[in-house]
Amino acid sequence: MLIILVGLPSVGKSTFARRLSKELYLRGVDNVVIGSDVIRECFPVWKREYESYIREATYQLIDRALREFYVIVDDTNYYNSKRRDLINIAKRRNKDYRIIYLKAPLEVILERNKRRGEKVPNELIVEMYRKFDEPGKRYTWDKPEIVIDTSKEIDFNRVIDTILNRSTRKSRNEKDRGENDLRSKTWNRIDKITREVVGEYIRSRSIDKKDIKVILELRKKFLKNLRSKDLEEIDEEELKKDFKRFLDNNKTIYIKK
Repeated sequence: MLIILVGLPSVGKSTFARRLSKELYLRGVDNVVIGSDVIRECFPVWKREYESYIREATYQLIDRALREFYVIVDDTNYYNSKRRDLINIAKRRNKDYRIIYLKAPLEVILERNKRRGEKVPNELIVEMYRKFDEPGKRYTWDKPEIVIDTSKEIDFNRVIDTILNRSTRKSRNEKDRGENDLRSKTWNRIDKITREVVGEYIRSRSIDKKDIKVILELRKKFLKNLRSKDLEEIDEEELKKDFKRFLDNNKTIYIKK
């Protein structure tokens, strides 16, 4: 099973993950906690261009661990696109998943972060708070089984009972029914949308002609990544946002100014 934690920095995810891991073990469930910070901290410094590697390496670790263990994902996962990626990993392994949404009043989170030395600047947490995709707000597949206010006492017995109650989700076969049809119907739309975004992107950012080929190659890479995933739903605005973010994060690696 894949257990996806969702929440802002300093909300208490790592503390919760460690306690959850121990409680699951006491119930006879072998598990492992995996988060991108483990890989991120292996680098001597942080650079934006490392993030693509860090994300893919984290996904590979999760995918491998799911063969043998319950996996607790200790990351912010504050975009629903990230949660969708994780759910797709679970589905490819024919594993169930649970989303646990950890929240607290913003002022409590900022105060906790301040006591921790603001390893993540408070200004960044406020920005993440404003951009946060609340689980389940837009999609039914994204709805959390458990919502926890970490400023209050946590009933771990209830949490474990909810996680282990498999009747709370439909079987994978039921959820997968019709996905192939959905994929074939949506792919032409995806192709059209990404072409439109490329045109808009080139015009709005005054990309040099010599670098347009790079943008087109990045589009192919983005589509290749999509093809490797089990698409459940396609939201036009989310797709545009994801693609623009992909271009912004990757174009500087290939375009030499």
